[in-house]
Amino acid sequence: MAVVLIGPVAVGKTTVGALLAPLLGRDFVDLDEFATDAYATSGQSIDALIEHAKANGFVAAHRWWQPARLHAVREVLQQHPDAVIAFGAGHSHFEDDRQAAEVATLLEPHLVVLLLPCLDPAEAVGMLRARCIAERGEDQDWLFDDVDFLDDWVRSAQNHALADVTVAVDGRTADEVAVALAETSVRLPE
Repeated sequence: MAVVLIGPVAVGKTTVGALLAPLLGRDFVDLDEFATDAYATSGQSIDALIEHAKANGFVAAHRWWQPARLHAVREVLQQHPDAVIAFGAGHSHFEDDRQAAEVATLLEPHLVVLLLPCLDPAEAVGMLRARCIAERGEDQDWLFDDVDFLDDWVRSAQNHALADVTVAVDGRTADEVAVALAETSVRLPE
């Protein structure tokens, strides 16, 4: 059984996952790093995504790229069934209902932890937007063509339904969140 961390961009999935894995005696996999090869084998490489976004806009490209994201989820769970895995924000949230259902089925045997900055959705979106802009620049506010991706990911019914455990970071450090998960929420069979 893998421990899969899901949630919006910039919430700390990768940082917490990298700290949690050794506490549980497991390998850590960042799906965003793992997925480059999986995207290419799906026929929808990152380069193709960039070209699609230039031609059709980010929202259309994001939706077009759903099969590649789903393929990456299949591959990472098959190749790393016992790891701590940090999913990129788009790997647990799909606009296509069939793909959303398949991800739910794929994640069913695993422990899924939804990380949020806090439990108030509006406050969470504001915190994440400020973090994205501070870390990545003004053009990384995740607002594209009247779609607020941060709001979609924070409020995602899919993410909440997938989660076995929801953790509000609430100002704790990544170390504190990882230790809390290892000590209380994440109980795995030997």
